[in-house]
Amino acid sequence: MTGGTGGIGAAVMKALRDEGAHPVSVSNTEPTERVPGAEYINGDITDRGAVLGAVSEIKESMGKVDILVNAAGIEEYAPVHLTDEAMFRRVMDVNVTGGAFLMIREVLPLMEQGVIINVASVQSFSATRNAAAYVTSKHALLGLTRSVALDYGPRIRCLAVCPPGTVDTPPLVRKAAVLEVGNSEDRVAEKISEWGGRAHLTGRIGRPEEVGKVIAFLCSDAASFMTGSAVMVDGGASSPTYP
Repeated sequence: MTGGTGGIGAAVMKALRDEGAHPVSVSNTEPTERVPGAEYINGDITDRGAVLGAVSEIKESMGKVDILVNAAGIEEYAPVHLTDEAMFRRVMDVNVTGGAFLMIREVLPLMEQGVIINVASVQSFSATRNAAAYVTSKHALLGLTRSVALDYGPRIRCLAVCPPGTVDTPPLVRKAAVLEVGNSEDRVAEKISEWGGRAHLTGRIGRPEEVGKVIAFLCSDAASFMTGSAVMVDGGASSPTYP
Protein backbone atom coordinates (compact mmCIF):
# COMPACT_ATOMS: atom_id res chain seq x y z
CA MET A 1 0.00 0.00 0.00
CA THR A 2 0.96 3.63 -0.33
CA GLY A 3 0.74 6.13 2.52
CA GLY A 4 0.95 3.48 5.24
CA THR A 5 3.25 5.42 7.53
CA GLY A 6 0.67 7.57 9.30
CA GLY A 7 -2.94 8.68 9.63
CA ILE A 8 -5.54 6.65 7.76
CA GLY A 9 -2.83 4.60 6.03
CA ALA A 10 -1.35 3.40 9.31
CA ALA A 11 -4.84 2.52 10.56
CA VAL A 12 -5.39 0.46 7.39
CA MET A 13 -2.10 -1.37 8.01
CA LYS A 14 -3.28 -2.29 11.52
CA ALA A 15 -6.76 -3.32 10.42
CA LEU A 16 -5.45 -5.56 7.64
CA ARG A 17 -2.81 -7.05 9.94
CA ASP A 18 -5.54 -7.86 12.46
CA GLU A 19 -7.40 -9.74 9.70
CA GLY A 20 -4.37 -11.89 8.96
CA ALA A 21 -2.82 -9.95 6.06
CA HIS A 22 0.87 -9.15 5.71
CA PRO A 23 0.85 -5.39 5.04
CA VAL A 24 3.67 -3.64 3.19
CA SER A 25 3.93 0.15 2.98
CA VAL A 26 5.73 2.05 0.23
CA SER A 27 6.53 5.61 1.27
CA ASN A 28 9.41 8.05 1.54
CA THR A 29 8.32 9.21 5.02
CA GLU A 30 9.19 7.52 8.29
CA PRO A 31 6.27 5.78 10.02
CA THR A 32 4.84 7.68 12.97
CA GLU A 33 4.07 4.32 14.55
CA ARG A 34 5.39 1.01 13.27
CA VAL A 35 2.80 -1.74 12.98
CA PRO A 36 4.17 -5.06 14.30
CA GLY A 37 4.37 -7.63 11.51
CA ALA A 38 4.28 -5.01 8.75
CA GLU A 39 7.04 -4.17 6.28
CA TYR A 40 8.15 -0.70 5.24
CA ILE A 41 9.82 0.00 1.90
CA ASN A 42 11.38 3.42 1.47
CA GLY A 43 10.54 4.87 -1.92
CA ASP A 44 9.18 8.01 -3.54
CA ILE A 45 5.88 6.97 -5.12
CA THR A 46 6.04 9.90 -7.54
CA ASP A 47 9.20 8.40 -9.05
CA ARG A 48 8.51 5.62 -11.54
CA GLY A 49 11.87 3.99 -10.88
CA ALA A 50 11.20 3.88 -7.15
CA VAL A 51 7.76 2.34 -7.73
CA LEU A 52 9.25 -0.32 -10.02
CA GLY A 53 11.91 -1.08 -7.43
CA ALA A 54 9.39 -1.40 -4.61
CA VAL A 55 7.09 -3.66 -6.61
CA SER A 56 10.07 -5.81 -7.65
CA GLU A 57 11.04 -6.16 -3.99
CA ILE A 58 7.48 -7.18 -3.09
CA LYS A 59 7.41 -9.71 -5.92
CA GLU A 60 10.68 -11.25 -4.77
CA SER A 61 9.63 -11.54 -1.13
CA MET A 62 5.92 -12.38 -1.50
CA GLY A 63 5.38 -13.64 -5.05
CA LYS A 64 1.90 -12.17 -5.44
CA VAL A 65 -0.37 -9.43 -4.13
CA ASP A 66 -3.98 -9.92 -3.03
CA ILE A 67 -4.80 -6.39 -1.80
CA LEU A 68 -3.59 -2.96 -2.86
CA VAL A 69 -4.62 0.12 -0.88
CA ASN A 70 -3.62 3.54 -2.17
CA ALA A 71 -3.82 5.90 0.79
CA ALA A 72 -1.07 8.41 0.02
CA GLY A 73 -2.29 11.98 -0.18
CA ILE A 74 -1.36 15.61 0.34
CA GLU A 75 -3.36 18.81 0.46
CA GLU A 76 -2.42 22.23 -0.88
CA TYR A 77 -4.77 25.16 -0.44
CA ALA A 78 -4.98 28.13 -2.77
CA PRO A 79 -7.57 29.69 -5.09
CA VAL A 80 -7.10 28.85 -8.75
CA HIS A 81 -5.34 32.11 -9.67
CA LEU A 82 -2.76 31.47 -6.94
CA THR A 83 -2.30 27.76 -7.71
CA ASP A 84 0.92 27.57 -9.67
CA GLU A 85 1.72 24.68 -11.99
CA ALA A 86 4.26 23.19 -9.59
CA MET A 87 1.70 23.01 -6.77
CA PHE A 88 -0.92 21.45 -9.04
CA ARG A 89 1.49 18.86 -10.40
CA ARG A 90 2.75 18.00 -6.91
CA VAL A 91 -0.75 17.25 -5.64
CA MET A 92 -1.65 15.25 -8.75
CA ASP A 93 1.64 13.33 -8.63
CA VAL A 94 1.15 12.21 -5.02
CA ASN A 95 -2.61 11.75 -4.97
CA VAL A 96 -3.18 10.26 -8.43
CA THR A 97 -0.23 9.54 -10.72
CA GLY A 98 2.26 8.05 -8.28
CA GLY A 99 0.04 7.36 -5.33
CA ALA A 100 -2.49 5.33 -7.30
CA PHE A 101 -2.04 4.94 -11.08
CA LEU A 102 1.60 3.81 -11.13
CA MET A 103 1.13 1.44 -8.20
CA ILE A 104 -1.99 -0.09 -9.74
CA ARG A 105 -0.32 -0.51 -13.13
CA GLU A 106 2.76 -2.21 -11.72
CA VAL A 107 0.98 -4.35 -9.11
CA LEU A 108 -1.75 -5.70 -11.43
CA PRO A 109 0.56 -8.36 -12.97
CA LEU A 110 1.11 -9.71 -9.43
CA MET A 111 -2.63 -10.04 -8.74
CA GLU A 112 -4.27 -13.27 -9.84
CA GLN A 113 -7.41 -11.92 -8.25
CA GLY A 114 -7.89 -9.43 -5.49
CA VAL A 115 -9.02 -6.02 -4.33
CA ILE A 116 -7.78 -2.49 -4.98
CA ILE A 117 -8.92 0.33 -2.70
CA ASN A 118 -8.29 3.98 -3.51
CA VAL A 119 -8.67 6.39 -0.61
CA ALA A 120 -10.57 9.22 -2.25
CA SER A 121 -12.67 11.83 -0.41
CA VAL A 122 -16.06 13.44 -0.12
CA GLN A 123 -14.31 15.96 -2.39
CA SER A 124 -14.58 13.34 -5.14
CA PHE A 125 -18.23 14.44 -5.38
CA SER A 126 -18.15 18.05 -4.24
CA ALA A 127 -15.70 20.89 -3.81
CA THR A 128 -14.34 23.10 -1.09
CA ARG A 129 -13.10 26.63 -1.56
CA ASN A 130 -9.47 27.35 -2.40
CA ALA A 131 -8.55 23.70 -3.02
CA ALA A 132 -8.66 23.25 -6.80
CA ALA A 133 -5.65 20.93 -6.97
CA TYR A 134 -6.87 18.68 -4.16
CA VAL A 135 -10.46 18.54 -5.40
CA THR A 136 -9.32 17.75 -8.95
CA SER A 137 -7.10 14.94 -7.70
CA LYS A 138 -9.90 13.33 -5.70
CA HIS A 139 -12.33 13.53 -8.62
CA ALA A 140 -9.65 11.83 -10.74
CA LEU A 141 -9.29 8.99 -8.21
CA LEU A 142 -12.97 8.20 -8.58
CA GLY A 143 -12.62 7.96 -12.34
CA LEU A 144 -9.56 5.74 -12.01
CA THR A 145 -11.44 3.47 -9.60
CA ARG A 146 -14.32 2.97 -12.02
CA SER A 147 -11.97 2.36 -14.95
CA VAL A 148 -10.00 -0.33 -13.11
CA ALA A 149 -13.20 -2.03 -11.96
CA LEU A 150 -14.49 -2.06 -15.52
CA ASP A 151 -11.28 -3.21 -17.18
CA TYR A 152 -10.35 -5.98 -14.72
CA GLY A 153 -13.62 -7.27 -13.28
CA PRO A 154 -14.60 -9.82 -12.21
CA ARG A 155 -11.02 -10.87 -11.46
CA ILE A 156 -10.20 -7.64 -9.61
CA ARG A 157 -12.58 -5.61 -7.46
CA CYS A 158 -11.79 -1.90 -7.19
CA LEU A 159 -13.48 0.57 -4.86
CA ALA A 160 -13.03 4.12 -3.64
CA VAL A 161 -13.39 4.94 0.04
CA CYS A 162 -14.42 8.53 0.73
CA PRO A 163 -13.67 9.99 4.15
CA PRO A 164 -14.28 13.66 4.93
CA GLY A 165 -11.49 16.19 5.22
CA THR A 166 -11.83 16.13 8.98
CA VAL A 167 -10.50 12.80 10.16
CA ASP A 168 -8.38 13.19 13.27
CA THR A 169 -4.94 12.80 11.71
CA PRO A 170 -2.18 15.03 13.12
CA PRO A 171 -0.47 15.85 9.80
CA LEU A 172 -3.64 17.26 8.24
CA VAL A 173 -6.50 18.22 10.56
CA ARG A 174 -4.39 19.43 13.45
CA LYS A 175 -2.14 21.38 11.09
CA ALA A 176 -5.19 23.08 9.60
CA ALA A 177 -6.50 23.92 13.07
CA VAL A 178 -3.15 25.39 14.13
CA LEU A 179 -3.16 27.59 11.04
CA GLU A 180 -6.54 28.97 12.11
CA VAL A 181 -6.16 29.36 15.87
CA GLY A 182 -2.46 29.09 16.74
CA ASN A 183 -0.57 26.57 18.85
CA SER A 184 -2.79 26.50 21.94
CA GLU A 185 -3.81 22.86 22.48
CA ASP A 186 -7.11 23.94 24.04
CA ARG A 187 -8.00 26.15 21.08
CA VAL A 188 -6.90 23.48 18.59
CA ALA A 189 -9.10 20.88 20.33
CA GLU A 190 -11.99 23.37 20.39
CA LYS A 191 -11.62 24.11 16.68
CA ILE A 192 -11.53 20.41 15.74
CA SER A 193 -14.61 19.78 17.89
CA GLU A 194 -16.37 22.71 16.20
CA TRP A 195 -15.62 21.27 12.77
CA GLY A 196 -16.98 17.91 13.81
CA GLY A 197 -20.22 19.23 15.23
CA ARG A 198 -20.85 21.53 12.30
CA ALA A 199 -20.02 19.19 9.42
CA HIS A 200 -20.98 15.71 10.59
CA LEU A 201 -24.30 14.21 11.59
CA THR A 202 -22.38 12.15 14.13
CA GLY A 203 -21.47 15.36 15.95
CA ARG A 204 -17.72 14.66 15.86
CA ILE A 205 -14.87 14.11 13.45
CA GLY A 206 -13.83 10.64 12.38
CA ARG A 207 -11.01 8.51 13.70
CA PRO A 208 -8.46 6.87 11.38
CA GLU A 209 -9.26 3.40 12.73
CA GLU A 210 -12.92 3.82 11.71
CA VAL A 211 -11.85 4.26 8.10
CA GLY A 212 -9.28 1.49 8.38
CA LYS A 213 -11.85 -1.05 9.57
CA VAL A 214 -14.19 -0.21 6.69
CA ILE A 215 -11.36 -0.77 4.22
CA ALA A 216 -10.52 -4.11 5.85
CA PHE A 217 -14.18 -5.11 5.43
CA LEU A 218 -14.19 -4.09 1.76
CA CYS A 219 -11.11 -6.24 1.18
CA SER A 220 -12.82 -9.29 2.69
CA ASP A 221 -15.07 -11.90 1.09
CA ALA A 222 -18.00 -10.31 2.96
CA ALA A 223 -17.85 -7.48 0.38
CA SER A 224 -17.41 -9.76 -2.64
CA PHE A 225 -20.36 -8.21 -4.54
CA MET A 226 -18.98 -4.66 -4.25
CA THR A 227 -16.88 -3.07 -6.98
CA GLY A 228 -16.68 0.08 -9.07
CA SER A 229 -18.39 2.21 -6.45
CA ALA A 230 -17.54 4.79 -3.80
CA VAL A 231 -18.15 4.06 -0.14
CA MET A 232 -18.78 7.14 2.00
CA VAL A 233 -17.19 6.98 5.46
CA ASP A 234 -17.88 10.59 6.35
CA GLY A 235 -20.05 10.82 9.45
CA GLY A 236 -22.96 11.92 7.27
CA ALA A 237 -21.11 14.98 5.95
CA SER A 238 -22.33 14.30 2.41
CA SER A 239 -25.91 13.48 3.40
CA PRO A 240 -28.50 16.01 2.19
CA THR A 241 -29.99 17.79 5.18
CA TYR A 242 -32.87 20.22 5.53
CA PRO A 243 -33.58 22.83 8.18
